[in-house]
Amino acid sequence: MSVAAPGAPKVSVRVYYPHEDLQRYVTFYYVVEAAGPLTDFLYPEWGNLRLNVSGDWMVLNDPRDPAEPAQRVLFGPTDRTGRIVTGGGKTVGFGLTPGGWARLIGSDASQLANRVVDAEGRIDLDVRGLQAALIADGDDDAAGVARFDAALLGLAARRPAVDPAVLAVDHALRNQPRDVPTFAGMAGVSERRLHRLCLRAFGFPPKRLLRRQRFLYTLGVIRVTPDPRFGELIDLEYHDQSHFNRDFRDFMGMTASEYAATPRALMQAAAAAQVAMGIPLSFKLPEPPVS
Repeated sequence: MSVAAPGAPKVSVRVYYPHEDLQRYVTFYYVVEAAGPLTDFLYPEWGNLRLNVSGDWMVLNDPRDPAEPAQRVLFGPTDRTGRIVTGGGKTVGFGLTPGGWARLIGSDASQLANRVVDAEGRIDLDVRGLQAALIADGDDDAAGVARFDAALLGLAARRPAVDPAVLAVDHALRNQPRDVPTFAGMAGVSERRLHRLCLRAFGFPPKRLLRRQRFLYTLGVIRVTPDPRFGELIDLEYHDQSHFNRDFRDFMGMTASEYAATPRALMQAAAAAQVAMGIPLSFKLPEPPVS
């Protein structure tokens, strides 16, 4: 499904489901094309891998990372907004669930939280070869989807199964526990082990994850609501709108009113493409598998 941002036809986003056996690990594949210069921001999200097909693309998340275009990048999970800058071109990639990070990447997610790094050596794939094949495919999205499926199915077959405790934590987090003790109880682990599991597979400690998810559930509604009235859409766990406003500034680096006034051509096209395909927003996924 291809969707152009309303009033901004210079950017389009196409999204595709991965193979059924990958849907516990991969949120969706995406193809983004910009006909000219574009600057937009990114929402806090789980990890993803992006390969440049044409033009220059740069993502700015953390001052430790070089402020220069990159060809093959791995994004760690984020709890803040980032900025994407391009002079135009095409980029493709896929998002990872927390279980997908554990299965397909395997490293400590907290070490790459809010980072954008060279993908080579970070994932057991020939990312240069995959990028070259995707470039050769040109506009054949179906070929690209098949390439991603084949590469990731092979990778999953080489990697160990996800720790059941990670899946239990994932299940608990998606059911929005009110506090860390409840979170640990729902996951069936001690608070100390919960802390370790959250850092390794999700990138952040439990309390931060709970705040992040509460905010993102609300942002997910706002993101697809025309002319949203923030006070009517905030999660019931917020004490009041000022509580939500503090979280908005913390996670997005701006106020809700500044967000509403900011052009979001890429993010609007991405949200519309996901909705059109029936794909939940990347931070609100279907329940993970039980095994």
